[in-house]
Amino acid sequence: MVKYQKQNVKNVFQNRGRRMREIYIDTPCGSIKGVNEDGINRFLGIRYANAKRFEYAEEVTSWEGVYEALDYGAAPIQMRTYEKYRNENAHYEVEFLKDVKVDYSEDCLFLNVWAPENAKDCPVLVVIYGGGNMKGHTNEKEFDGTEFARRGIVVVTLNYRVNIFGLMAIKGLEQPDGRCGNFIYYDQHTAFNFIRHNIASFGGNPENMTLIGQSAGAASCETQIKSPLNKGYFKNAIIQSSAGFSTVIKGKENREKIYELWSKVYEETGCRSINELKVMPAEKLFEAYMNVAANNQLAYANFVYDENFTGVSKNQPSDVNIICGMTSEDTMPLIFYVMMRLLAKKQKGYANIYSYYFCRQLPGDELGAWHSSDLWYTYGALDKCWRPFTNDDKKLSNIMIEYFSNFIRTGNPNGEELVKWPSYEEKKNVFMHFDITECKAKKPKLSKILQNTFGKKTLESGF
Repeated sequence: MVKYQKQNVKNVFQNRGRRMREIYIDTPCGSIKGVNEDGINRFLGIRYANAKRFEYAEEVTSWEGVYEALDYGAAPIQMRTYEKYRNENAHYEVEFLKDVKVDYSEDCLFLNVWAPENAKDCPVLVVIYGGGNMKGHTNEKEFDGTEFARRGIVVVTLNYRVNIFGLMAIKGLEQPDGRCGNFIYYDQHTAFNFIRHNIASFGGNPENMTLIGQSAGAASCETQIKSPLNKGYFKNAIIQSSAGFSTVIKGKENREKIYELWSKVYEETGCRSINELKVMPAEKLFEAYMNVAANNQLAYANFVYDENFTGVSKNQPSDVNIICGMTSEDTMPLIFYVMMRLLAKKQKGYANIYSYYFCRQLPGDELGAWHSSDLWYTYGALDKCWRPFTNDDKKLSNIMIEYFSNFIRTGNPNGEELVKWPSYEEKKNVFMHFDITECKAKKPKLSKILQNTFGKKTLESGF
């Protein structure tokens, strides 16, 4: 195992009252430059792979000179890229992206690392964002690894291709080994390989990694921990607001139907060959995708059957310890509740599983605990949000981070001075309730879940 390398410290400077300095470490790929801020090492925009359009990612194994990892890399192309499809007043835009500068590109396979100063053999948390497989990226305000790093955990957030650039699958793109499309999953897997090969240089232990994802990222998380390609990669997983969703991914019998749907995008472009499709302007390709997706719901999980991923998702337990959670006003509270219970039942006897129910009604509006609202608390990023959070909110965030940190280290969220969080094996259908009024393990009220599903307007999915 590659051990932590001695840091070369240069150029001490001040930024907004915080002490910062440049740092240099050696990795198997070469030397890399980052920043230490208040005792936390931060490396942003590390290229983990290269990939041409509709081709599979190739892991980076070396670079020339010193790699400067000082700012986020480009985000994947999505609706936010083009003014025609951008809605800066949409809920998630205001919530997580207001005043955030983002560059968008097909060349987007970058990751970011936060690590404690002088870290060695620390547990690793790998983050997959959500966005309905249609949008999302790592430099959203909530995805900050600082608070976990303060607790001795190395955090990695990664970009991957989405929408047509991450899903496109037609017969002309089939590979000899049966792969076709599903670039989303293969990008993520390539990132996992890069992390395993390099994370020890940042102070992380590649033998103790936890995967976390929310919404569409949660579905990816569940699918990835079941894939034979990732066997032994992860000890634990945290699945937020989409537990059990991989069970609905279409099977082998739908392969031709998915090809047919994607062929409509092909036809919409007016291209006569795959090669023409590969070189046409990205904006025109995306416009064709949006035109067809409006009527065929191509925006979401139209993954092609693949033995490495979709072929192992259905009814497949995992030997990975799991935390799964939902919010009280989630996109589909009843469905998420049922799927979480089914996942827990499926996992019984294979690994520990812990469930939570996030109930905090966020201050600032009347939307309640909306889909993915728990992310502000999960990553301790309350100070980046416009909402009038209180000291009670900060306490709740700290409690959640402590539970999650314990789980990342050991596969068990419990610890001293924390309320006991029983596993499914210990207490069937008991969820840890997270709220500023209490953090308590109990069964959710089905009447409340039904009310929030059918009697209360929730945010549209798409984050």
